[in-house]
Amino acid sequence: MNYASEIAKLKQGKLASVYLFLGTESYLTDSAKQTLIDAVLKPDEMDLNFGNYDMEEVLVGVALDDAESVPFFGDKRLVIIDRPTFLTAEKTKQKLEHDLVWLENYLKNPPEFTVLAFFAPYEKLDERKKITKLVKKVATTIDVKALSEKETRSFLKETIDNEGFQISPEAFELFIQLTDAKLSLAMGELPKLFLYAGDSQTITKQAVNDLVPKSLEQNIFALVEYVLKKRVSDALSLYQDLLLQKEDPIKINAILMTQFRLLVQVKILEKKGYQQGDIASALKVHPYRVKLAIQQARKFEEKVLKDAFHGLIETEYRLKTGKGDKEMQFELFVLQFSALK
Repeated sequence: MNYASEIAKLKQGKLASVYLFLGTESYLTDSAKQTLIDAVLKPDEMDLNFGNYDMEEVLVGVALDDAESVPFFGDKRLVIIDRPTFLTAEKTKQKLEHDLVWLENYLKNPPEFTVLAFFAPYEKLDERKKITKLVKKVATTIDVKALSEKETRSFLKETIDNEGFQISPEAFELFIQLTDAKLSLAMGELPKLFLYAGDSQTITKQAVNDLVPKSLEQNIFALVEYVLKKRVSDALSLYQDLLLQKEDPIKINAILMTQFRLLVQVKILEKKGYQQGDIASALKVHPYRVKLAIQQARKFEEKVLKDAFHGLIETEYRLKTGKGDKEMQFELFVLQFSALK
């Protein structure tokens, strides 16, 4: 089901007896859960008519017992079932014996006074299971799956517009890059940018750069660029900044190796005619990471990328065998690589 249209129905008070929220996008999930709560219950009804049960910790029978109870001092009861692993093929540490027959009987005749909602943070369910087929047949399914980069961009632009703010194309691109095109992360950063923009209602590139923190991986991305372009001073300066942030040289080198391996793989696969989506599927890497890797790899010859990757392998060996000062091994690699023709 379309997320926006179903959320609109909830806000209008058009309620179903059973819902299935399926997907891994935490921002959409949290937003949908709050909207559902607000649609079903008044604030003073929460204590008596709301239940939230984690199926990795509690038996489904406990939730069903609650769902079959008549509401106290209200018209509706809301029961949320989180992480219903019995709808998947996943194995859990806690081996709970859920009474699925009871659940089947409930779903065949759900009481009018209860809204039962399954929040399934999974990419897919086990469609072979009888209980899964029944849930999907009875429930109103709302997708809360991770958005594509295009969908994330559209969602963020619409959110910024709806709040009455503007953002320059350059600032928006930097914002997408610093949040890895992840909706939950980006939505968490927007309030700071809105507050900083103030009456001007304009989000600038400088504001994004100053306010949105850079992750270690993003600093590594910049470090890779400095290394490949043989900007020795910039590479060593950024490396020292990372050390001052208490990052471990072995960890830095490991992430660098991962990034250079990706660049080499992308270079080879693109040469073979693979498109961005095919590469992401083949390597099981987030499409946005692949997009950035393609852009970066195209600037350099395959031999240059392989030379850097092999140099980092040697650096890792020295780091792990204790040969020389640990913090100087990367600096040595940068100097040696920059000297290559």
